[in-house]
Amino acid sequence: MRKIGQWLLCVVGVEAVGVLSGLFAGDSAATYAKLNTPPFSPPGNIIGIIWTILYGLIGTALFFILDAKVSKKVKNQALFLFALQLILNFIWSIVFFGGENFFGGVVIVLLLLGTVFACLIRFYSIQRLATFLFTPYFIWCVYAAYLAIGLAIKN
Repeated sequence: MRKIGQWLLCVVGVEAVGVLSGLFAGDSAATYAKLNTPPFSPPGNIIGIIWTILYGLIGTALFFILDAKVSKKVKNQALFLFALQLILNFIWSIVFFGGENFFGGVVIVLLLLGTVFACLIRFYSIQRLATFLFTPYFIWCVYAAYLAIGLAIKN
């Protein structure tokens, strides 16, 4: 029962980061709706659903990393990368949508993409299931980088 509580805490904590970022970013749906979008842009109404699922997967990956039986040094490296990507994730929406600083958002999303990739590499040596859970997030970040670059250029 204790593990379920720890897992829920990880998932709810990561979801809360997403909610807070959204609150600080303001009405990102309205901002997105008024932008000239690049080809293959998703409809705005599904983005929140996708992020909710991704944050659940990210939180579950965190749980497996925290629960892994590896050296403290290796675990701390993974947790540092995890925290860094979560911070970048948090500020991206605020800069991109809240501040309408599209090129600043591109820089952040590229840093995020690199950090998420570094997490994947580190997670693979610790807990392969965490790597598997983090992979959709990495794929979405690749897509988000494409969208951010396209939106920055077109707007």
